[in-house]
Amino acid sequence: MLLVILQRLAYKPVLKMLNDRTEKIDKSLKQARKIGEELKNTEETKIVEIKKAKEESQRIIKEAQDNAEKKSQETIEKTKAKTKEIVESAKQEIRSEKEKSVAEAKKEIADVSILIAKKIIGKNIDENREKDLADDVLRKI
Repeated sequence: MLLVILQRLAYKPVLKMLNDRTEKIDKSLKQARKIGEELKNTEETKIVEIKKAKEESQRIIKEAQDNAEKKSQETIEKTKAKTKEIVESAKQEIRSEKEKSVAEAKKEIADVSILIAKKIIGKNIDENREKDLADDVLRKI
């Protein structure tokens, strides 16, 4: 009878308490496994994200280098074109100045030749004859 009383009063509550404790432990273990899996998934996701970030940064760096190289080449080409343009302009200006100087020199030579001719001949030459002499001297030059 004592055994029946103990069984009903002590054994069942202790057994119930042990079962509850076992369930809590099982539940905690399942939760720990779940957290472990989530942590593993998070770690894998983190690794994948880091890899993606590295690839993206390398792509951005490569793109920046390509853009810098392209801009550098464009700048060099523009500078070459501008330099060529300046050189051509300077050559044209030199040609123009040379032609102008030659024309002035020819005119001065013609004027001097006419003066010399006037002095040699000792009289004034009419304007038509003066022009003909000037043209003749210029052709010979």
